[in-house]
Amino acid sequence: MLTIKYALPEQQYSKPEMVIAFHESLLERVRHLPGVHAAGLVSTAPGGGYEGDEVFTIPEHPSQGSVLEKDAIYRTADPGYFSALQIPLLSGRYFTDQERLDRTHYAIINRKFADQFFPGESPLGKHVNLTWTEKAENYEIIGVVGDTLYDVGKPVKATVYFPILSGIPRTSGATLVVHTLGEPLSLSVPVQKQVAALDPALPVYDVLTMPQIVGKATASQSFSTTLVLAFAMLSLLLAAVGLYGVLSYLVSQRVTEIGIRIALGAQRGEVLRLVLVDGLRPVVIGLLLGSVGGAVAGLLIKSMLYGTRPLDPAVFAGMVSSLVLTALAASMVPALRACRIQPTLALRAE
Repeated sequence: MLTIKYALPEQQYSKPEMVIAFHESLLERVRHLPGVHAAGLVSTAPGGGYEGDEVFTIPEHPSQGSVLEKDAIYRTADPGYFSALQIPLLSGRYFTDQERLDRTHYAIINRKFADQFFPGESPLGKHVNLTWTEKAENYEIIGVVGDTLYDVGKPVKATVYFPILSGIPRTSGATLVVHTLGEPLSLSVPVQKQVAALDPALPVYDVLTMPQIVGKATASQSFSTTLVLAFAMLSLLLAAVGLYGVLSYLVSQRVTEIGIRIALGAQRGEVLRLVLVDGLRPVVIGLLLGSVGGAVAGLLIKSMLYGTRPLDPAVFAGMVSSLVLTALAASMVPALRACRIQPTLALRAE
């Protein structure tokens, strides 16, 4: 999936007919390029950001008293956009090529919009009322489509789509979405040449694939995650070094005791188990307390999480295993050193 943005200058494209003619000519050219499976236009592609919203009313559901006005994300799209992005049609129909200019008082909503504003009923045939300029206009809802994310990591918002070929305000800027049969970026230059063929002075920008849009949207989150992971690894290293140091000190303090135990018949395995138990006992207590604290913290930040669970058994199991292995490795060196203590040398040192 390849996306390319452009904005038609208002002075050069002052009439809706001129804007629509450019959109249609570009789509026709791009759809006939080798390697193009489908193409469509939308004001802002999924993952491209919020890009504003529109306040509306529903004539079939008049507001009672001082109820706040409803709002939803606003998008304009051409008839082929939903098929190009494989956004499923849940009910009703898509836009058609005949719906343009004064014959475009139609709207398509997403599932979130339908669930939020038409719970338990079909939204088809209902209307949304918007005020583009000074005059309010009604748009009939003709279809319901699947949800898309306006921003990666953000929850789905109610979205309403209007025909981009209608000439309503804010249709001069568009995002060309191209569904390719192969590597998307290989078609970036041919597509830009088609734009230049129609208007050599028109610049294009944000030539991105869908993975690049996702990467761009999650760059800050990825950096934060990497930073947190680095601090976590540093904390784990400091814990291991600290545990090793404490156990080494305890073993050095108990050299005479361990020597006497061995002299009286204690086996090396028993000494090893004694030192390991002493070293791992505080680790086990810390893990129990930390697991409870982690579970509580996860529930507290549940509303801030997206696409993950606050109490993931796999994550907790991995965390416990890594800490136990780290503690075991830090305890093993002092324990092995204790097993090699010679009773005669230990008693002579005393």
